[in-house]
Amino acid sequence: TYPKTYWLAGFTYPSCFLTAVLQTTARKNAIPIDTLVFEFQVSNIHSEKELPKDPPKEGVFVKEMFLEGAGWDMENLCLCEPNPMELVVDMPITLFKPVENKAGETSSSSKKDGKKGATKGKGTYQCPLYMYPVRTGSRERPSFMIMVDLKSGAGDSDFWIKRGTALLLSLAT
Repeated sequence: TYPKTYWLAGFTYPSCFLTAVLQTTARKNAIPIDTLVFEFQVSNIHSEKELPKDPPKEGVFVKEMFLEGAGWDMENLCLCEPNPMELVVDMPITLFKPVENKAGETSSSSKKDGKKGATKGKGTYQCPLYMYPVRTGSRERPSFMIMVDLKSGAGDSDFWIKRGTALLLSLAT
């Protein structure tokens, strides 16, 4: 059986795990893997105990991600101003669900062209997910993983880009 949630920072190569999730869905549904992208559903749950007993039918629940440069509104499930002196906040458990890419959309998992925070739709911020707080990573191992679509709340995408808002898997380098 599979775990209910996954801690991405615990993997040596978390981006390979996400590719495996896409591959598993592609094989199960007999569709090409390059037609799949991730859809992100942020829950209002921080504890595994509050999740349903069974893992999701498609995708994986990811726990223990951190949001830097913004706060998280648990009622509206969107980005918000952080509390004073709060640099990093814990993100709720998030469902990474593979779905077929609709015609004309760009894949959030293939946004490795360096355009941080590109807009996908109105009210959505494509938030970069990094392995470490040092966003450049190293020559041998880049820190950037994937763009995660988050509801932008009161600020538009440009507002969060200027703030340097990003998701982190680890707070230590």
